[in-house]
Amino acid sequence: ERKAFQLLIVILAIICFVPGGVSAFGGLNGSAVLGGGEMLFNADSVLRGFADNQYRFGFGVFFAQGLALLFFLRNIEQQATLFHFVVLALFIGGLGRLSNIMEFGLVDSQVVGPTVIELILIPLLTLWHHRIIKTN
Repeated sequence: ERKAFQLLIVILAIICFVPGGVSAFGGLNGSAVLGGGEMLFNADSVLRGFADNQYRFGFGVFFAQGLALLFFLRNIEQQATLFHFVVLALFIGGLGRLSNIMEFGLVDSQVVGPTVIELILIPLLTLWHHRIIKTN
């Protein structure tokens, strides 16, 4: 059971790394291309400077969460607080996605998977982690 939990955490860390890295270092355009779309902004767009900057910062934090998850795996009992803060941040991000869906509707079906992971899988992983460390 512990190994299965740790494998899911590694997969979650990879999920943080791939879009986190592409979006932190490639910006909105890099993220759009990763999602199979076209570039969103050209170099002259006023929004690109501010929106792209904020976007890159947010995804840099997402990338760092992947690093924190890998660090957590070194000792899942002693690093429980770290894990709780990382998954709390992911859950709050999911609430942000949900508020976007509620405000604008489901603009792109690609947001369904991450939203489900953040709002359903993350709380379940937290409960599972608690069960694992409680039985050891």
